Amino acid sequence: MNVSPTSPSPAAVRTLGPLTIDPNTHDVRLHRLPVALSPKEYDLLTLLAAEPGTVVDRRRILDRVWGPGFAGPGKTLDFHVASLRRKLGDSARIENRRGVGFRLLVGSD
Repeated sequence: MNVSPTSPSPAAVRTLGPLTIDPNTHDVRLHRLPVALSPKEYDLLTLLAAEPGTVVDRRRILDRVWGPGFAGPGKTLDFHVASLRRKLGDSARIENRRGVGFRLLVGSD
């Protein structure tokens, strides 16, 4: 396959323990099994996965996933985190730092 110099190169697949995120296809797999995510859940996961173990503050998440100045319901982020936790099968995979934000924990399970 020829790639012209102006073509963007494909983004790298991220493997974080048993979790795999393919930004080219928006596929997410856990233990090689597909995980169906909504677009917002996918964006939230990729933001947290960009720096696993690092706390991402709530305002940054809202600005990046929902857009700057988002003023929707206050529990929107919490609802999406809870849904993502359920789909990933382990609520401990996404840790809440009360009053600060969230971080993705990567284990070898």
